[in-house]
Amino acid sequence: MSDENLMTGSFGLDNDDWQTIFYDEGLPHDWRAAFYSTSLCSVYLPPHEWRKAVENDWTDEVDEDFRFVLQAQSADDLRELTGQKVDFSALVAGVVLEYKYSDEERPRKNEIEELQKLFPVCLDAGPVDHAECGMDKICDSLAVCSVWYPSVQTEPLPSGDFLVTLISNETLPAQRVILTEIEQWMAGQRRAGLFNTCENDAPIRAQETRILAELMGV
Repeated sequence: MSDENLMTGSFGLDNDDWQTIFYDEGLPHDWRAAFYSTSLCSVYLPPHEWRKAVENDWTDEVDEDFRFVLQAQSADDLRELTGQKVDFSALVAGVVLEYKYSDEERPRKNEIEELQKLFPVCLDAGPVDHAECGMDKICDSLAVCSVWYPSVQTEPLPSGDFLVTLISNETLPAQRVILTEIEQWMAGQRRAGLFNTCENDAPIRAQETRILAELMGV
């Protein structure tokens, strides 16, 4: 997968609820990463899953072009990636850093800039009005983007070079509009990922999104 391609996948992959609808029945838990990577090119992992990925060396289970996007509450959470016997960070496409409103009172500019030396960074303030809470100005000043929630936000912020978009039960026509927005945002060799968060069947929905994106040439 080249850096110009849109990454598509689900939020997490180690979900018991997907055992029969996505994973083959009887598939061992420690084979899930390998199975997942045969259908999707990337995954957005919450902290407890990427720690498991590091511990169990999922890099050995997936294709060399597969990419991980990691969720973190702070840059300190990611320090454990350094010094690992296996270079897990080589397959990390970017990091989504949680950004609370209270952070405006506790500037995190240095933390974010240090993290940007290691990975592309996208902030996550949640499904909020970017302009109303001032997130647009914050991201612009830090040269980063914020996670896009199309269900409540009409378009992604223009800043930064790494965008993560989260969807759930959007219809294919709605996804077509979302993909068009992302394609426009990616102009200029910027990287983006579109991940499904539906608890019931996210990988299945993500596969449909991947096919649609390929048909659209995104």
